[in-house]
Amino acid sequence: MRGVAEFKAVRTCSAQSTGDLTRIYKMVTADIIKCRSQYGDVLSPIHSVVLLPHAQVMGRVAEHVIKDVYKLLWTGQLFQADTMREKAVSGVAARLEPLGPVRTGMIDGGKALGMHVTLPYVILGPIMSDTVDALVNKWELPAVTPP
Repeated sequence: MRGVAEFKAVRTCSAQSTGDLTRIYKMVTADIIKCRSQYGDVLSPIHSVVLLPHAQVMGRVAEHVIKDVYKLLWTGQLFQADTMREKAVSGVAARLEPLGPVRTGMIDGGKALGMHVTLPYVILGPIMSDTVDALVNKWELPAVTPP
């Protein structure tokens, strides 16, 4: 038996609203369905990893190097940076939790070019076969028993 991990990357500024979290949920569930349709029942376990790159502006930014720097500057004015990162991680984790166990963490990427970059992540899995079956067949998901 083989297992697979599907990866997605979504900036924390794009994981703030209910609509953002629903979009991420749909991307993750589409990957789970794709895994089943591509590999069938020989595939176990399935994990999904959502990477949430987060850049905090520390000072003068190298505009010619950083993609979408104006969006980063704009969102930095609207949200407190640490709060935005924590909201993204907790929101994604809560949205994916009905699919299976989730774990969260963060990698500190350091400071460069006027930015401090961290890489929060949410790992979902292993996803149980009855949950995968429910997603593939569009059934109601199995009840989740709180810990």
